[in-house]
Amino acid sequence: MSDITMSSAASAEDEDPIFFKLLFLFPVLGWLFKDAVHGNNEAKYYFCANIFVGWGLSIAFFGYPAIIIPALSLVFLAFVWIIGVCR
Repeated sequence: MSDITMSSAASAEDEDPIFFKLLFLFPVLGWLFKDAVHGNNEAKYYFCANIFVGWGLSIAFFGYPAIIIPALSLVFLAFVWIIGVCR
């Protein structure tokens, strides 16, 4: 039974888009992304918790720039979404 799950997991990793394959190559973040995509159901929640804790720690260490940079990137995504909806 484990051979079947390993072969299906291996085939699922082979079918990943090229963006995911490149993202998985980063040392620490790649491991977290790979576990969130191919891991069990709880791995997604742990990944989200790690992102929020990391963001909170960056705010504690760097202050205002750690808050404003994600906000500025979300402005770009909001404009893309508005243009996409209004077409």
